[in-house]
Amino acid sequence: MFGTGSVGLSAVMAAKLVGATSIIAVDRNPARLDLARDLGATHAVNAGTDNPVEAIRQITGGGVAYAIDTTALIPVLSQALAALAPRGTLGIIGASRPDEVLPVPVIDLLTSGKHIRGIVEGDAEPAVFLPKLIELHAQGRFPAEKMMRFYDFAQINEAVHESESGACVKAVLKL
Repeated sequence: MFGTGSVGLSAVMAAKLVGATSIIAVDRNPARLDLARDLGATHAVNAGTDNPVEAIRQITGGGVAYAIDTTALIPVLSQALAALAPRGTLGIIGASRPDEVLPVPVIDLLTSGKHIRGIVEGDAEPAVFLPKLIELHAQGRFPAEKMMRFYDFAQINEAVHESESGACVKAVLKL
């Protein structure tokens, strides 16, 4: 999981729910990496101090079968692609600017059989998926509130600042 914002952390929880045995979170924010571990990540890689591709290859013995990028940052997308094992799949959730292009070494795709695919709305039917999420949350199996920090409306500037700085994953204003 490249990126541990609300989408990435939700994907960590989902991976745990479906029984993934190795869940690797990659980010530059140590507090978010700690939260990722709390939510189910088995490993955390600090991209600010470690080379994510090398760390992932060491953890897995050669690369991951699936990587998800939520950052939409071209250098991070390139790392996620490089961290794949042969025939691995990179799922892209983050939205980049329309003019950004991911340079992909075609020979790498041809010789490794790697796949890249876009993911829209979690590849789920909202009418089925949302009630299931609510049920999982009620059972304590999808603790989304661990990503949230609640603010009175008068604290809106603080909420914006903490969201922008990365101190808060998901700010929720109380009206």
